[in-house]
Amino acid sequence: MFWSKNSIIKKVSSISNTLDDISADIFYGISTDSEYLHKLNLSEEDSPETPYKCLGLNRGINLEREMVHPFIDSAMSNEYAVHPSSFCFMLPYELKAEGLKKEFRLLEPEELKERYPLTYARITKFKNNFKHDFTALSPEDYSVGGCKLLQYLNTPKIIVSDHYSFQASFDPSGNYLFENGCGIVLQDSSRYFYVLAALNSSISRVFSEICQNNRLYNGSLTPTILKRFPLVFPDEKNLESLISILSSYLTYIHGQIYRNASPDISESEYYELLKFYERIVNLLVLDTYFTKDLDPRFLEILEVNIMPSGGYPERSGFSGSEDPRSFMDKLQVIKQNILDTPDFGKCRFNSEFTNILATLKNNGVW
Repeated sequence: MFWSKNSIIKKVSSISNTLDDISADIFYGISTDSEYLHKLNLSEEDSPETPYKCLGLNRGINLEREMVHPFIDSAMSNEYAVHPSSFCFMLPYELKAEGLKKEFRLLEPEELKERYPLTYARITKFKNNFKHDFTALSPEDYSVGGCKLLQYLNTPKIIVSDHYSFQASFDPSGNYLFENGCGIVLQDSSRYFYVLAALNSSISRVFSEICQNNRLYNGSLTPTILKRFPLVFPDEKNLESLISILSSYLTYIHGQIYRNASPDISESEYYELLKFYERIVNLLVLDTYFTKDLDPRFLEILEVNIMPSGGYPERSGFSGSEDPRSFMDKLQVIKQNILDTPDFGKCRFNSEFTNILATLKNNGVW
């Protein structure tokens, strides 16, 4: 079969299983009408007296730590891993339960004044100085929208943003707040890394075009759109595990690059390592969606060399006693072992799969 652009789109469009089928919930990020009130910067001075910086006043302030959460900067790349930023978010809410889905409540002004006087004072000053309103504080002065995200605070999740194309990052602690994009909580936590790989693969860019062609997408990512994302899982559990492990490697590599490298990721010493694993993951995902006919020897070489990391690398045997550099060195060794395997260079893709890759490349997807 010859795979044209239209036949690829038709194939992906015909997949009946979707992200909605395996998700516990898909939801919007948080929203606020008072960005300068809730959104803060970490202070560059690193002072314990003024650890945060008010964006509106452009000066250092102090707040109770319990009221402040890390915040994702959607203007930065957040592929596989959350890109650390200096932004944080003041959230005068209280979580009331543990587990997958939490109860939460907005703190009343009287309670806020008694338990969190610094936060109470900031909200009051903001109301007086920016809104020129000197009436008594009310919950409406500091409440936020998008509260479904609060139900899943401190719950592991995938966060999908639209940074030129879809980018999915894994938040293992679940404590990040975000404004633009959508959060995904899966029913089965063991499948986070496979879904992460699919969302960051060429399939995601094909899906974006399908949404645009069907006028489902107007430049703003919504849960309704994301629920339609087509999902195909490998028939063999070993292959799904292999893709998940490689996806966890990519999450770790991206995280290290975001923390340590220059703003231009291509200048990082780990860039070639990153691209190597990205290409392999993309090949495995595309084969799963289309042909399911990769060279058995190619898969065997990968399975022999890829180390089961027990999930997210920072929770595996690679962490704790080993520093990040040591783990990255091991990933370099794994890459080299794969390339040095005598049969690796002899592995070939069948003509049908090669046709798919060529069509995707010619259309700017691969």
